[in-house]
Amino acid sequence: MASLLASYKSPGSKEMWEKNMQLHRFSTGEQSYLGGNEADSYASYSHLPHHLKTCMMYLSIFPEDYEIKKGRLLSRWIAEGLVSERRGLTLLEVAESYFDELVSRNMIVPANISYDGRVKSCRVHDMMLEVMVLRSMEANFVSLVGGEQCEGESLGKIRRLSIQSSGGPMDERSMKHVRSLSTFQPEGHHQLLERLGDFTLLRVLDLEDCKAVQNKHMKHVCRMILLRFLNLNGTDISKMPKKIGKLVHLQTLSLRKTLLDGLPQSVTELEKLEFLYFHTRSRRSYYGWRLPCGLGRMKALRV
Repeated sequence: MASLLASYKSPGSKEMWEKNMQLHRFSTGEQSYLGGNEADSYASYSHLPHHLKTCMMYLSIFPEDYEIKKGRLLSRWIAEGLVSERRGLTLLEVAESYFDELVSRNMIVPANISYDGRVKSCRVHDMMLEVMVLRSMEANFVSLVGGEQCEGESLGKIRRLSIQSSGGPMDERSMKHVRSLSTFQPEGHHQLLERLGDFTLLRVLDLEDCKAVQNKHMKHVCRMILLRFLNLNGTDISKMPKKIGKLVHLQTLSLRKTLLDGLPQSVTELEKLEFLYFHTRSRRSYYGWRLPCGLGRMKALRV
C-alpha cells in the first residue's frame, strides 16, 4: 500500500491518494470513509465469487464510458488465463457465462443489444470503474498511464499496461514483465511503439485504432512468441510479415478496417488460432481479400 501511494506524483495525486485511503479503510471494515455510491459499488464487488472479481478488476484496463465489445473482452479474458476449464464446455462458453452473470448482477451495463436480445457490448458504471481502478492499482493488477480515473501508476512490476493518453515518458519503466499492452489514444505512442521489442512476455497486444502503428513495427510483434491475442483493428498496416506464422500460441487475430489486402500463407501454421476477423479499407482490394489456401484445414479456427 505504501509503495503504491508513494508513486502518485501528478497534480491530481492528492485526490487519488485520499480515495485510495478511503478504499483501503473500507476494505478493512471502516465503511464510513466511503461515499454512499462508492460503498454500494464496493459492496456489490465484494460479494462476487473470486473468478468474477478478477474479471471485474480486468475492466479497469478500459477508459471511462468506453464501449467494450463482448467478443473482444471474452477473448482477452481467455488469453490472460482468467477463464477456468469446465467439463463439457469450451473456454468461450465459460467466458460467456461469466459475462452473463456480471450483466445479471448489474456489475456491467449492456451498451448494444442485438435484435434477438444478445448483449453485443457493455460499459462499466462510473462509480464501479473508479472502485475497480483503485483495487487494481492496489493489487498491482493493472497499471494506467493517463485517463481521468488515474493520474499515477504503481511503480512495482508492470504486468498489464493500459495507455489512455499519449503523454508521459515511457523510457523509465521496465517492460520485461508486461503480459498485456493496450492503447486507447489514437495519436502518439511513437516512443512506446519503438520499444515493442522489449515486450517479450506479452500475451495480449491490443492496438485498436492506434494510427501510429506502421508496417515496421510488425517485426517486433512477430517475435512475441507467447502472444495469444492480437488486435490491430483500425490501424494503417498494409503488409503482414510471413513470420506471423511463428506466433504458435495465437488464438485471436483481429484485422478489421486495416489497409491489408491479404494474409501470407504462413497464417495457416497458427494451429491454435480460433478467431480470425478481417475487413480492409484498402482501395486496392476491390475484389476482396486474398486468403491463403488451407484456412479450411485449420482445426481450431471458428471464424
